[in-house]
Order: sequence, then structure tokens, then C-alpha cells
Amino acid sequence: ERPTHGPRGMDKLIDDGKKVTISNDGATIIKLRDIVQPAAQTLTEIAKARDAEGGDGATSDTVFAGELLKEAKNFVEDGVHARIIIQGVR
Repeated sequence: ERPTHGPRGMDKLIDDGKKVTISNDGATIIKLRDIVQPAAQTLTEIAKARDAEGGDGATSDTVFAGELLKEAKNFVEDGVHARIIIQGVR
């Protein structure tokens, strides 16, 4: 599947059963999804905050935060406490 970001970003079609939306805007796509997984909800909040602040960059911020979470998972699996990981990121 092609991403929405970058010079070759593709539009996405989202059908929620009531209406169909076509967009390549990350914040719009995230707002339309019903996200229940806790880490994914955090990414959703990041995208919403970015959209409210600057209106652009939600996809980039979400990708960046997702990579941070992916790397943090390795530390958690190695037994590193979450507070230590957060201090390292800050």
C-alpha cells in the first residue's frame, strides 16, 4: 500500500458505511478511523494536536512517533522501565 506522504503520496478512500471520503491528509484520515488500540490512540492524539496547532505535518509527526514507539518496544522487551525510556527520548 502506498503512503499518503511525500511527493508520490496517494489519496486514500475511506468508506465508513455512511459516507465516502477521499483524502491524502493524514489528520483527516486519522479522524475518520475508529482507533481502539492504546498506542494507536496516542498517535491519533498527536495527529489531532498537530492539525490543531499548525494544520500541516500530521502524517510526518505520526510516522516519527510510530518509529519512536517501535524502538521503545525493543527496550521494554529488554526489561527497561518506561520512565527510563521516556527520559531518554526527552
